[in-house]
Amino acid sequence: MSDSPDAQFIQMIRSHLKYLKPGVELAVDQPLKALGLDSMAAVDLLLDIEDNYAVTLPDQYLTEETFSTAQALWLVVQQLTDNVGTEG
Repeated sequence: MSDSPDAQFIQMIRSHLKYLKPGVELAVDQPLKALGLDSMAAVDLLLDIEDNYAVTLPDQYLTEETFSTAQALWLVVQQLTDNVGTEG
C-alpha cells in the first residue's frame, strides 16, 4: 500500500464529512472534525473502514488523533492491513 490514501479511501471518508462540499478537494492533512466528522460519523466511518479493508481497529486506535486527518487514519489502516498480510 502507498503512504498516501487511495481514491477509494478518500471517497469513503468524504461520504462522512457533512461540511465538505462536492467537488472540493479533500487534502490529506485537513482536520476531519472541522469538515463535520463528529462522534457518530466517526463510528460510521470506522464500520466502513472495517468492512472495506477487512480489518478491525483495536481500541488503542479509537482516538481523536487517529481520526484527525485522512492521512492519520490511512496510516493506521495501512499498518493494520500490512499486519494482516504477515500474520499466519
